[in-house]
Amino acid sequence: MNNFQTVLIALFLGVFVFSVLIFSGLIKVGEKNKDNSVAGNIVVWGFLPEDSFVDIFKGISTKYQDLDLTYKRKDIATYQTELVEAFANGNAPDIFMVDQSMLLKNKNFIYTIPFESYPLKSFNNSFVDGAQIFVSSEGFFGFPFAVDPLVFYYNKDILKNEGVVNPPKTWDELFELNKILTKRDNSGILSQSMIALGQYGNIKNAKEIISNLLIQNGISVVSKENTKVQDNAKNLTKYFSTLENNNSNMIVAPTDSVLRFFLSFADVTKESYSWNRSMPNSLDSFIAGKTAFYLGKASELFEIESTNPNLSFDVVTMPQVKGSQKKVVYADFYGFALSKRSQNLQNAFNVLNQIVSEENLTNINIGLSLPPASKLLLSKKPTDNQYLYTFFESSLISQSFVDPDREQTSSIFEELIENTISNRMSISDAVRKASTQLELLLR
Repeated sequence: MNNFQTVLIALFLGVFVFSVLIFSGLIKVGEKNKDNSVAGNIVVWGFLPEDSFVDIFKGISTKYQDLDLTYKRKDIATYQTELVEAFANGNAPDIFMVDQSMLLKNKNFIYTIPFESYPLKSFNNSFVDGAQIFVSSEGFFGFPFAVDPLVFYYNKDILKNEGVVNPPKTWDELFELNKILTKRDNSGILSQSMIALGQYGNIKNAKEIISNLLIQNGISVVSKENTKVQDNAKNLTKYFSTLENNNSNMIVAPTDSVLRFFLSFADVTKESYSWNRSMPNSLDSFIAGKTAFYLGKASELFEIESTNPNLSFDVVTMPQVKGSQKKVVYADFYGFALSKRSQNLQNAFNVLNQIVSEENLTNINIGLSLPPASKLLLSKKPTDNQYLYTFFESSLISQSFVDPDREQTSSIFEELIENTISNRMSISDAVRKASTQLELLLR
């Protein structure tokens, strides 16, 4: 067990009430057994390491003698395909793991937990604001258990060598640091970069970084609205692209502004120039000590530590827009959803109650070394671990969007960058094309 997990254990042991337990006993999928027993075969699918779940599932199975609970880890690369095949063949899991890119494509398979059973206010009080992606017009797609936010890694030695006391808190401050943190050799080739921005193919998390910049500038990427279905009392949630939004009637649309900023770091004629397509992968460059800053996920911490144990680095929350009244960072969200095709839905729901119990969710987050999605647990930020403190702080202000297809939206973002950096299209035309493509995916 690493030091990070040790701190996490100590932190969670001090918290006895986990807010998600509000719904325990509130939601009634059907009539519960009088003795509140759980029985039958319940299969849970997921794409995160089984070590974080197996012991917990064994404990639940031991608690109920007539329950056979199994966690099956699937390869994330084939997870969606296997899900579709399983639902088509009648072999679907009873509970399955989802992230923000799996909600829409699996909505016909997800049992939506209604507001009548679990009030929206309880959900909002329990989970961080970014968890709204799990809310539809009729109820909840599932319940989040972990957050993986973008954070700002920095090389301590590079900053000290150049007399930089603290990493930048705003993007404007970052911009100003480039003249001392990016260096070229005698032939003009970049020998040290401040940050990897402006390209797509060799920047890890490029889509997430662009999404972060958009969200910080008021562009949600994907938004939703609830409309009444004609001749039907039910609401229908419609999702739509906001890439072209300019609600403030700015001279330069927010998305255009974000792209100009992003692309400036790959423009050799600009003072912000610090990256190009001939550079190595951004993560590799940071680990090698060749880049001052790295925009990465909290989950990448151990890869950085293990690959180069001698690298002197630290991590803070992502830079914000100067003058902004609301701090926000992009994050991935992980949750569990109930299967509409489950042959044992009542017991599957009872098992889900057990999985999200205080003790079990605590152990899941310790095993994954990721922050929880619970406001209550996140409010107990540890002060004795700089990494964990930043991860908790970032998760509290995390946001995401309902992504219709992770791979296809990545291709849309990549094409958006390539169309503009190569001058094949104007920024406005490239944004319009990307928005149309995203809209088609959402429909």
